[in-house]
Amino acid sequence: MRIQLMIPCLVEDCLPEIGLAVVSVLERLGLAVDHPGGQTCCGQMAWKAGDLGNARALALRSLDLFAGPGAVVCPSGSCAKMLRTYPELFPPGTAAHARAVALAGRVFEFCEFLAGLPGAPDFGAGLPARAALHRSCQLDGSEAPARLLGAVRGLTLLEPERPDRCCGFGGQFSLQFPGVSASLLEDKVRELLALDPDLLVSAEPSCLMNIGGGLARLGRPVRALHVAQVLDLGLTGGAAWT
Repeated sequence: MRIQLMIPCLVEDCLPEIGLAVVSVLERLGLAVDHPGGQTCCGQMAWKAGDLGNARALALRSLDLFAGPGAVVCPSGSCAKMLRTYPELFPPGTAAHARAVALAGRVFEFCEFLAGLPGAPDFGAGLPARAALHRSCQLDGSEAPARLLGAVRGLTLLEPERPDRCCGFGGQFSLQFPGVSASLLEDKVRELLALDPDLLVSAEPSCLMNIGGGLARLGRPVRALHVAQVLDLGLTGGAAWT
């Protein structure tokens, strides 16, 4: 099976190790990975700011980039959701709307995609660690990350008392309401640290960057990893973990 990889700008610019882990895992599972060149922002920030002109322009670029057949896999629930929102940007009956509908039906968040593969959720990964799971709001309650992590041998999956508590990032929310954002992050970090984890795991890069930053400012040595990174470590013997 051949898939197209959509890399969010946050991953490309700030957390490239997530993208590398995604490719490593997919290839280890026997998938051929294409990364269409020229990728830019999916248009989410413009869409949420009400800038429909730029949102449409960025959507049209993505429609061209991912016009090829096959699934489009993205290691971010928020960006995957934006690609699925493209039909709302164009009038029904237009060629752009038809292309947007076709693309939306081929877009998968990374964990969602893996959970639907043969053999899922147990792909033979093993990693002896205590992992605190952050269930990002952007994944709309998906159980895929927990299912995949729960099948990693030796991994103890921990969840806070309020697993649905927002980390405070929320894209533009953290810029518009920095005080509220900081307070939410403080609550989230406190809950996660109470679990005494070896690492923090999430399927959403923006949450990882936000919570990881909070942990770093507190001087707490808890690594913040994407689900793809945990699976990659587990599939390669965990050498980079210990």
